[in-house]
Amino acid sequence: MNENRALILSDATASHRAATDAAGLCRDLVLKTAMKIQGRRYVQVEGWQTIANAFGCVASAKNVQRIEGGFTAIGQIIRLADGVVIAEAEGYVGDDESTWSKRPVFARRAMAQTRAMSRACRSAFAFVVTLMDAGLETTPAEEMTHVIEERSVAIDRKNVAAKVVEVTSVPRIEEQPVNEVFTKAVATIERAKTVDRCEALRETLDTRLSEGLLTKFEFDGLLTLLHRRTGQLIDLSQEQVTA
Repeated sequence: MNENRALILSDATASHRAATDAAGLCRDLVLKTAMKIQGRRYVQVEGWQTIANAFGCVASAKNVQRIEGGFTAIGQIIRLADGVVIAEAEGYVGDDESTWSKRPVFARRAMAQTRAMSRACRSAFAFVVTLMDAGLETTPAEEMTHVIEERSVAIDRKNVAAKVVEVTSVPRIEEQPVNEVFTKAVATIERAKTVDRCEALRETLDTRLSEGLLTKFEFDGLLTLLHRRTGQLIDLSQEQVTA
């Protein structure tokens, strides 16, 4: 019994650590892309996709359909390691939404997919958002269109300027500090101009990891970026040769 309990606690600790690492890894981008509505911040689809990627998953949408009253789509979170669908949700755009009712069909279909992906991500990773910043709402930003519409109508009727109320009283939940070493490394990789430079950066990353300036999760994420940048530079050099 004690051994089973210890095993459960160990698994729970590992899961929490992974979630905390993921929150720290993508916190910057999620906060920068969050949309502020009536003083609250909502995560947009780009932020949800970043969180999914930090967990080794990808968000996708399928089965876009025209139904009575609007468009629907199914969003899925797929684990890249084995292709297993770990979460699924429906996105919907209604004909009664003034913002979307006059948009072209392709735009409404696209928004249905966007909402489906955001909703699927929320069902799987809402807990990660609370680890990043307690002031972030877990309702996807794309689902708050009606609030923006209602507020715009109210402001127009009263003919007054909107006042944004900052949320200052919400307690923080394990807010993760930004790792400046990680942030600078991302910028340096993106600026790399040669394959030799990328190889030198790999050695630098190894050093930063051994010095404890990067977590293993951050190190793995940077390696992914570095490999992608190296591939881009190789493709670019080949194009120049053939040209």
